[in-house]
Amino acid sequence: MANEIGNTLLNSLTNSTFDIGAMSKALAEAEVAGPRSIVERSQTKTGTELDALKYLKTNLEAFNSYVTDLTSPALFQQKSVTSSNENVVTVTTTSDASLASYQIESKQLAQAHTVVANKGFNSTSDTISAGTLNIQVGGQTHAITVDASNNTLEGLQKVINNGDYGVSASIINNGGSYQMMFTSKQSGAAGEVSISGLPDFDVDGMTTTSEAQDAVMVLNGLTVTSATNSFDNVIEGVNFRLNSAAAGIFNTVSVAQDSQNVTDTITSFVDVYNQLDTILDELGKYDTGDLTEAELESEEYQYYGDLAGSGLLRSVKSEIRESLSGAISELSGGTYQSLADIGINFDRTGALVLDEAKLSAVASSDMEALSSLFSKGGSSDDPLVNVLAGNDNTQTGSYTLDITQLAERATTAGAAATLSADERVAGERITDMNAALTIDAGASFDLNVNGSVNTIDLSALAGTYSVKDEVVNAIQGQIDTAFGAGVASILFDSSQSRFEITAANGQGSVDVSATSGLANQGFSGASYAGEALVDLSGSDATFNVKVDESVSSAVTVLAGRYTLDELAVNMSNSINANTDVQAAGAEVSVTHDGSAFSVTSSRFGVFSAIELTGFANFANAGFTADLSDVGQNVDGTITTATGSLNIGAYADTQDGRKVKVSDFAAIAGEAAEVRGLEFEVLGGNIGARGTINFSQGYASQLEQSINSLFEDDTGLLSQRIGSLTDKMDDYSEKSKDIDARYERLLMKYQLQFSALQSIMSSTEQTRNYLSAAFSGNNNN
Repeated sequence: MANEIGNTLLNSLTNSTFDIGAMSKALAEAEVAGPRSIVERSQTKTGTELDALKYLKTNLEAFNSYVTDLTSPALFQQKSVTSSNENVVTVTTTSDASLASYQIESKQLAQAHTVVANKGFNSTSDTISAGTLNIQVGGQTHAITVDASNNTLEGLQKVINNGDYGVSASIINNGGSYQMMFTSKQSGAAGEVSISGLPDFDVDGMTTTSEAQDAVMVLNGLTVTSATNSFDNVIEGVNFRLNSAAAGIFNTVSVAQDSQNVTDTITSFVDVYNQLDTILDELGKYDTGDLTEAELESEEYQYYGDLAGSGLLRSVKSEIRESLSGAISELSGGTYQSLADIGINFDRTGALVLDEAKLSAVASSDMEALSSLFSKGGSSDDPLVNVLAGNDNTQTGSYTLDITQLAERATTAGAAATLSADERVAGERITDMNAALTIDAGASFDLNVNGSVNTIDLSALAGTYSVKDEVVNAIQGQIDTAFGAGVASILFDSSQSRFEITAANGQGSVDVSATSGLANQGFSGASYAGEALVDLSGSDATFNVKVDESVSSAVTVLAGRYTLDELAVNMSNSINANTDVQAAGAEVSVTHDGSAFSVTSSRFGVFSAIELTGFANFANAGFTADLSDVGQNVDGTITTATGSLNIGAYADTQDGRKVKVSDFAAIAGEAAEVRGLEFEVLGGNIGARGTINFSQGYASQLEQSINSLFEDDTGLLSQRIGSLTDKMDDYSEKSKDIDARYERLLMKYQLQFSALQSIMSSTEQTRNYLSAAFSGNNNN
């Protein structure tokens, strides 16, 4: 720089003129060259480390995504399901599903009931008779007033489809004759539709075009039914879905542990760990001599050696290695306590080596052990206490649980029902509706009505009928022939999908024996005893119901005579079909003890509630006075090394059996060790309930270690990146200051050299003048 300035000055003086720009720039740059060099060296060094740390953070975050998969117990609870024929039956599971194999026969699919009015009309705008259309479906009666505002086919259709009447209405063009079709919105046997009240429909009657029927599945020899084609309450955690009927054909459905997914995830974790280990080694390399020029210039080795000698890098490697080393103390009593026990070891270079055969064997035999080794979770030595989860605040350890109160559901009970002397005898549930239409040759049974016995010979009626009502009418004719009209009646109870024979009012007991050829109609046994009836035949029974958080609204039980079981089914269907109850997501079950009925919410805890009020015409069922009840939450204590914590305050609002300890829970003024712990108490005894053990597996430890590096206030990596970022900002400001100083110096020298240039120019003019003057005198 000094030589450059000197040469510039010498040339300028020789030429008696200055290159003001060049001189000013040279002098200004000379003055800032030292500080600028220092700042640029610092920027380069800091930027190199900062970029390398950001690269390190990116790779740690990517690695952590694989680690996170292994921290969740849900991974180890996943099930794999297979079906020998998915066209017939498919199955889905939750983590609660038990490992098992099932033989499934799909006997029939669920159907919604459809009836068509026999009367035809010339057009959709034809007028129909006025009156009140009564629609009975699912135990509920809906009334529609038909008048001048809607007394056409299309007018009635719009009213029905725009309202909530339990059916959908369609107008069928049957060769130019228009008929009204009614289809239940509720599939299954309980959704049978009855239409009455309008002369146009009553006179000509209705034809059933689709029977109301439940789906029927035989599960390992047990026949089960569902109003839909899904069976999600038969076995906990398993949902079977029938896709087609295949009577007589058995399909195998298997629920197994998804060990392949687990071993694949662990294998990927080992591979990604080794990739990360290689990256950490390369970042800390001192010698780049083993790389070619092309490799040094490639993106792959862009950060090679940029953290050589970094204490932070050594700390990161140490924490990761430590998180995967040693045994987990909380598992000291088990067979698998370390990664080595399942086939994962460190080699002499620090890489992980996986024995795939050993891992697969453990995954096939003890998935729970794998879960404990990797994930964060807990266990209980009480089979009715399930540990559900924990979080970063939940400390590992063993905690004693004592229960002072079990969770309960709201339940109300009526008084003893009044049973009449009249009885009803019921056949078995019909699972094949088509078969039920056939009366076999030689069919007969003995019917006993109040001690009078007659053989009902159906051999002359053998054959296949179009609908169940025809079967009912045929058998009723033979009963009337044997006993006389009005002694006993037979009907098909769609809600329970069975044929029933009932003694008329005042006729007394009834039973069936010596059955033959009536298996299609559900009488396959030798004899069937009658059941006493609750007589509600005077008029419809009504009451108001409020379940859990629903609003109170009216429910109707249709007038009739019911067995205790039938009335329980009818009450539960009526309550659960109530729109306000459904809107609240509530549900009840109705049971009896042979005398009195009980109504119970399906929900546990203090938000479980039942209110039954305003009973009318329901006294024979034991319901007259208003009834109400609320549930209760589980309560008790969980004891840690610090002391005891009451758990009642942390009961779940949706399920009072579950507890989730707050992240702010404290014992004796100190943060509770069990913060974030979730568990459920499903029943059992009051008192000591054993120990809850909570452990943190390797993946969970590793995730926590990596996440701690990223903490804003305390994370080593975040702090260092933040510090270096601040330095780069500081260097940027200093660089701006140097640039500003350079500009000021440049301006200063430009002004100074301009002034000097002016003096030099003036001197030059004087010299030229004097030279000219003296030159003239010499000539004289």
